Amino acid sequence: MNDLREAILGSLDRFFDSLENFSGAILVLFDSEGRILDHSPSLSALIGGRKELVGENFGKYILDNGIKLMTNERPGLVRLGMTDSRSNIHLVSGFVIKTDASRWLFFGEKIGLSAGDIMENMSKTTDELASLTRELAKKNKELQAANAEIERLMNCDPLTGLSNRRDFMKKLDEEIESLCSTCKPLSVIMADIDDFKKVNDTRGHPEGDRVLQLFAKILNEIISPRRTTVRYGGEEFIVMLPETNGKEAAEIAEEVRSNFERETEKQLGFKVTASFGVATFRPEDTKTSILKRVDDALYSAKSGGKNRVVR
Repeated sequence: MNDLREAILGSLDRFFDSLENFSGAILVLFDSEGRILDHSPSLSALIGGRKELVGENFGKYILDNGIKLMTNERPGLVRLGMTDSRSNIHLVSGFVIKTDASRWLFFGEKIGLSAGDIMENMSKTTDELASLTRELAKKNKELQAANAEIERLMNCDPLTGLSNRRDFMKKLDEEIESLCSTCKPLSVIMADIDDFKKVNDTRGHPEGDRVLQLFAKILNEIISPRRTTVRYGGEEFIVMLPETNGKEAAEIAEEVRSNFERETEKQLGFKVTASFGVATFRPEDTKTSILKRVDDALYSAKSGGKNRVVR
């Protein structure tokens, strides 16, 4: 330690210059009244960016009357709160050395965040959180859209765009459950394209697909969007008609039948027909029983000559 002391004393001027230019070191020489006699540039940077503080009272920048602590006859380690021109608080730790009868040298460094630093960091953090929140909201929206699309695909027939059997069964359960409270009628139409296998065999599957798509298009044109139109499987279709009695349902089925017969010949160049069964929900019905009754009605239409509506 003696060797170190002698080395410093032997190069005192250069040593002091090095300390003064060291960005982390705060050096302040002040008198018994607290007037600043000299200081390192780092003090100016810390408390407001002013180049010259000589002549000002060091105590105006130290909180809690810290100048009295620093002029204590017993030199040693002190920890101060220092405020700058923006009223930000900096935590500073260092040593006070009494150099002569009326002067003291403070040598320290900043050890804590200022209020300004904290606010700046909080602002950055808030901005980052806001950005993250926006990104999460965007991702959540995309996820909801993706989930909705998955749900749609799970409940949709890809060829015709109609609901599929899975979706129909779920909605039929819901409608039957609501009948107990509404006491409103519920009818079901089941349709089957006549001799569809012959269309595929003689004209090919692409033409068969066009037939199915045309039937679905006619259903959607005639049936209200709030009602469920379904490709039940293969060339079979079902329509669920809440608040519709048997007579009204039969009229709707007849309109679909006649339009389909006309439009296939007009749009496809060859005539295709369809048969229809109609059933209306009874108080004693279950999902199974109404589906059996509408299937029986469709069978009657097919066995009775096809291209007709039976209820």
